[in-house]
Amino acid sequence: MADPGKGRGRGLALLLALQKSQKAENPPPGSEPSPEPSPPTTAVPSVVSTANPPVIGGRGKFAMMMMQKPGGPSAGPTFGPASDVSPSVPPGTMKGAGRGLKLLQNLKQTKAVQSPAPSEVTSASQQVSAVTQQLSETTLTTQTGMTGKNKFFREVKSSAPVVKKGTFGTPCEVTANFIYLNFEENNVFEYEVKYEPEQDYKNLRFKLLNEHRELFKEKTFDGTTLYLPHGLPAPVTELVSTNPFDNSKVKVTIIFRRNRKLSEMIHIYNVLFKQIMKDLQLVRFGRQHFNEHAAIQIPQHKLEVWPGYVTAVDEYEGGLMLTLDSTHRVLRTQSVLSLIQEEVQRNGADWKKSVSEILIGCSVMTTYNKKLFRVDSIDDSLTPRSTFVKTQDGQEVKVSFVDYYKKNYGIDIMDMDQPMLISRDTKRMPGSEKPTDFMICLVPELCQMTGLTDNQRSNFRLMKDVATYTRITPNQRHAAFKQYIKNVLANDTAKSRLAGWGLSLAPDTVNLTARTLPPEQLMFGNNVKLPGKPNADWNGDVTKYPVMQAVDIMRWVILYTKKDQQVANDFLDTIMRCSRPMGVNITKPDMILLPTDRTDSYVTALKKVFTTGLQLVVAICPTARDDRYSAIKKICCADNPVPSQVINARTLMNQQKVRSITQKILLQINCKLGGTLWAVSMPYKTAMIIGIDSYHDASRKKSSVCAFIASYNRSMTQWYSRAVFQERGQEIVDGLKSCLLDSLKQYLRVNGVLPDRIIIYRDGVGDGQLKIIQSYEIPQMQVCFTAMETSYKPSLTYIVVQKRINTRIFAKTHGGFENPPPGTVLDHSVTRRDWYDFLIASQKVNQGTVTPTHYVVVHDDSEMTPDQCQRLTYKMCHLYYNWPGTVRVPAPCQYAHKLAFLVGQSMHQEPSEMLADKLFFL
Repeated sequence: MADPGKGRGRGLALLLALQKSQKAENPPPGSEPSPEPSPPTTAVPSVVSTANPPVIGGRGKFAMMMMQKPGGPSAGPTFGPASDVSPSVPPGTMKGAGRGLKLLQNLKQTKAVQSPAPSEVTSASQQVSAVTQQLSETTLTTQTGMTGKNKFFREVKSSAPVVKKGTFGTPCEVTANFIYLNFEENNVFEYEVKYEPEQDYKNLRFKLLNEHRELFKEKTFDGTTLYLPHGLPAPVTELVSTNPFDNSKVKVTIIFRRNRKLSEMIHIYNVLFKQIMKDLQLVRFGRQHFNEHAAIQIPQHKLEVWPGYVTAVDEYEGGLMLTLDSTHRVLRTQSVLSLIQEEVQRNGADWKKSVSEILIGCSVMTTYNKKLFRVDSIDDSLTPRSTFVKTQDGQEVKVSFVDYYKKNYGIDIMDMDQPMLISRDTKRMPGSEKPTDFMICLVPELCQMTGLTDNQRSNFRLMKDVATYTRITPNQRHAAFKQYIKNVLANDTAKSRLAGWGLSLAPDTVNLTARTLPPEQLMFGNNVKLPGKPNADWNGDVTKYPVMQAVDIMRWVILYTKKDQQVANDFLDTIMRCSRPMGVNITKPDMILLPTDRTDSYVTALKKVFTTGLQLVVAICPTARDDRYSAIKKICCADNPVPSQVINARTLMNQQKVRSITQKILLQINCKLGGTLWAVSMPYKTAMIIGIDSYHDASRKKSSVCAFIASYNRSMTQWYSRAVFQERGQEIVDGLKSCLLDSLKQYLRVNGVLPDRIIIYRDGVGDGQLKIIQSYEIPQMQVCFTAMETSYKPSLTYIVVQKRINTRIFAKTHGGFENPPPGTVLDHSVTRRDWYDFLIASQKVNQGTVTPTHYVVVHDDSEMTPDQCQRLTYKMCHLYYNWPGTVRVPAPCQYAHKLAFLVGQSMHQEPSEMLADKLFFL
């Protein structure tokens, strides 16, 4: 049992302060920002936002609630504004109470100490004493692996790591992009920093403390809590600093709290490596750092590629390790002013509309300080000659943008008539209780475009040239890791920074033993069985053998324009020839000639052709246009439901490839009509496998879409689909209950029984949401079972699929490193310490480095062994019918992604239930 006098954090600090002075402060900790001031971009204050009043969270809120008696006035003090503003909480709820809520639950469960009756507690001090006594005698339990502001309270992990290892497969020697971190000392000294008078502005706290940096060899500071690798001479250190804004004196008191183990303080490591990146003179964009001095120029496309690194430190099953990955950032050498001038020449008076469509929502980089800003608007009423108010020597003076950049950066602005870019931000100013909205004005001439436009992405030659530098081989990537270690050890500042904390980096990446699962046998029609291939690719076989379940096409139509008449005729001839070897019978369709290629021509024709028994609509379009595609899909998937195939005429104009392209289109059509192309042997015959994924609109203006895909036959080749809308940016799905109920009903209709085993693959969930999944989504699922039948209790396995990860696996060869073969499984050492998880590299990659997929088994009551779970997951990667090979994630996840993208990008409404039992969205 932990010492009751230690580890109480904010809860105990609050209670002690209440006992002494009836006044309390509860500053919630946060992650440490850079101690330097904000970048010197020009900020023009606008309207002050009306924020919700601050709400006390964590154990501070718990103590407040314990002291407030039902039906009477609050005995606690009135709290002032906190440094972090939380959304308001409705009365009577405990949302956001953190560990205070857990403590309250523990107090209710343990009857060892009884709360004093209201009549017995007659003063605030007595109430505080009672609560303090309860806290001191209650065992404190905390969750490990906390993120966000709670990570400073991460407790010692006394439990052993979660170890779930399989044994099936061929062992193979690999290395991964993990580097062991060794620490000589295991002590961290934790201090609380107080200011008198109190300072609400976090950046000002950093400035005031940094005036005494000679006291700290190394430090990590979050505005309230200070962590040092060495102790200060006295338990309480009092210092005096000068406020740079008004030259007033501020008393800084540093109070020793306790010793912590360095191995517990994961946050310190991550802050430390951010500082090391600065020591290496790397530029930070988000969580990544890039080397501008090693930029690779691509002059023919006006681009440059910056190489960089992504780092993260965490405690894994094998110990404390640094994850290091190589990354790249594509920047355009074109300035924003150059882009505006091009649009003015192209569009004349309408330049602002076209420029807004290109710029708004995009990120630009200021060339003078290498910072990224999001463009929110363009203001042509402001120019570099315009002035803004700046505080100088305690007085407000007007300064023009021209003079500002000349004085601060030595930059002469050339174009005096260019419009200004506006980026909006929110900051808390000194002495202000509410955040202030800012308009950050940027000069287009001094801003550089970042990223690629849609037109650039569709340029095959450009993307090929960029991929030459961004898709690096395993040998090149591993060499980059070695170079990083070498740079850190060669940099005196970085080396001394590590030594200051008693740390050292291992000289090489970690060596591991993985396993390669055997290739899966494929089954086609007419009992054809194809042995598995090591490269997991059957592109040449998919059109050679008949499909497993063919759907004859008897009534269908082809829409085309006069311009594409020859293309339509050639397509029809080719598909009739290709259909028979695949086992599909096709009759001649109704050929409908459209007067124009306008969207309304297709819409009018579609509304006329719908009759009973129509199986398929094929629309051949001369060009790719989003509005036309969306209109066709809305009609065919929602208004008048029928499977549809939209074909770009250009893809059929290459006579050398028209046959293979038509064959792939026919396979896709067969799936959309309810057919099956191939299958693999499945170990469970009465199971349902589900895939869930979400789509979020990039502009965040539209609702998010969640797609739900569930198998309803024994071979896991027929899929039932649903799509539901939810709040913008929301990942946790509220409509799962209705989706699962409908899927179970479909399974019951087809098979006559309900599945005894349900396996869910959930895509699009980050580490910070795993606990929410456990407590929110999984209970939704379990409620559905009893809704079907009171006695229905199938086993449930819930697996979170994470594909956006930085983990890399390299197979060792005599000549260096290469990508591991498909089916390589890694389930130890570099897996999570506190979760049952594993990694699978399921696909063959011909260019660059393969990224494995991370699977976290959040819940499993099915008694599946790790081997069974891993093999089933790999099998499901074979069943995505849009690609003749294995895919990166299980097929239901990929299907869910396709459906969510179609609904969110093109349809903007739920598909018709008449198509729910078909893969109409491929």
